[in-house]
Amino acid sequence: MQHNFFISHYSGDQDLAKIIGNTLSRVSLGQINPWFSSDKSSSGGLLPGNIWLNEIIEKLNKSKAVVVILTPNSIDKKWLYYESGIGEANEDCEVIPVCVGIGFDQISFPLAMYQCYQLADYEALKQFINKLLKKFEIQFDEEMAKPILEKAVSSISSKSWDDKPIQSEEKKSNTDSLINDLKQHIDKRFIDLMDYKSGDREKDNSKGYGTYSIPIKVNFPEFTGTHYLEIHATDTVQQVYDRIYFLLKDHVKPFTYMQDWILQNPQLKMRLVLREIGRFIPAKYVFAPNFEWEAIKLIAPYSGLDSNNNRDDWYS
Repeated sequence: MQHNFFISHYSGDQDLAKIIGNTLSRVSLGQINPWFSSDKSSSGGLLPGNIWLNEIIEKLNKSKAVVVILTPNSIDKKWLYYESGIGEANEDCEVIPVCVGIGFDQISFPLAMYQCYQLADYEALKQFINKLLKKFEIQFDEEMAKPILEKAVSSISSKSWDDKPIQSEEKKSNTDSLINDLKQHIDKRFIDLMDYKSGDREKDNSKGYGTYSIPIKVNFPEFTGTHYLEIHATDTVQQVYDRIYFLLKDHVKPFTYMQDWILQNPQLKMRLVLREIGRFIPAKYVFAPNFEWEAIKLIAPYSGLDSNNNRDDWYS
């Protein structure tokens, strides 16, 4: 059985739509059939001569899921909210927002009500794929899927974004208008949101509650950018270390933390040196929301004297 998926995206993010679409198709062994309007392949995208709006609505109505790609480019695009609203109106369709280059706290209502996933983090992408396949009763074979997911994460995390404000008065005004237009489609989701806000997010981590995203800035000479990682209630500092290494693995060697690179707070110049006991410390105490960390290259291996002297000339 083949399941039709609709990938809602901003035209400037068509490369991400292609990566996500190919990944879904390959890990499901063709059981998921993703469609996105900017697909340039002979069998995908909008057909010449067709009325594009009618074709999009037809594809949405036949889809089992709408995967909404949210990026700094698309977060304020009304069309994504329109397409997700049509998906929500279909009882047999799931709305699934995925984030690249933004944090969960930057998503506006009504998409903020849904469980969202980060895609530049291998563990988060694996969880997203695992839950998605399980929902549609498709077996997830991680051994088979791992190289596919690693390639997808590498391609996604290599994308850079221009620094620009995501929250704006214009965006808020547009979103308020969209809320009124889509409200009839999301009443049942609103109840879920109220439970989420009242504290149930800590009670059931299996549903994604208790999860938040944090920015990790990379400040390497040859590689810069901001990437968002998911932090779960049960994560340890060591697990987050490992996920950050995966983002950097094309630029650093394994087991070189505190030798070739390190994490630091950019404001305080405070280095993260909990490596040996990291597996015993909950990540939420170190990688807390609104607390910044950046990965930097080292000129020389880290020494305790570096922190004692609070020197700035030992890293580049």
